[in-house]
Amino acid sequence: MKASITEKKSSTHEKVLIKLCHLCGELNETYIEPEKCASCKKAFLPSNYFTKIHAKNTQEFKKLFLHIDKLHEDELIKGYHVIW
Repeated sequence: MKASITEKKSSTHEKVLIKLCHLCGELNETYIEPEKCASCKKAFLPSNYFTKIHAKNTQEFKKLFLHIDKLHEDELIKGYHVIW
């Protein structure tokens, strides 16, 4: 497996979200929840999708993907996500 960084690393970020694509096995590293796999383009849902208000349009849906600073480890699917 190779890792893809979907957002350039900045000195202000201390943590990174690593998400495993369950379709192709790609490791996606980012500071914002990825909307799709960098390799196979498989679409992802945001964390806690079913407990959040369902978006009525594309703009509202994109706002459901949180920045790493707003995520808690309890919200992640174990085995597919890690905050490092």
